[in-house]
Amino acid sequence: MQRIRIISNNPLVALSADDYFVPAESVVPVLEEVRDLVHLGHHLLTHPLAGSLKPNENPYRSVVVTKETLGVDYQSVQLAEGALAVARRMLTERPYRAWSDAVRADLQRLDKTLLASALDSNEFPHGWKFRFG
Repeated sequence: MQRIRIISNNPLVALSADDYFVPAESVVPVLEEVRDLVHLGHHLLTHPLAGSLKPNENPYRSVVVTKETLGVDYQSVQLAEGALAVARRMLTERPYRAWSDAVRADLQRLDKTLLASALDSNEFPHGWKFRFG
């Protein structure tokens, strides 16, 4: 069974000691952390730009990678690098708005729902199953 690691800047996402909380209200630092991990040999298990919201429409992002390093996966590298480039470009063209606390809470719930859906689906690459810890 494949063990996972979650990288998130969403305070609503319950993280374990093996996960990474990125203290930023922007997707860019999360995607930078994901990129760094895939360059070290962790594989992406969820797409870094999952969901219908663009990177400049929701500052909260949660991405799942393998807990163990498995060797560099070039598809993971390409996806992570591409997602980071897209996020940087979109945020340069159209930065985040000033959202109310209620809207921020909704955006956090949306990210948490996308993560929960990915974890519940159990449809990871290579037929991997997951377990926490």
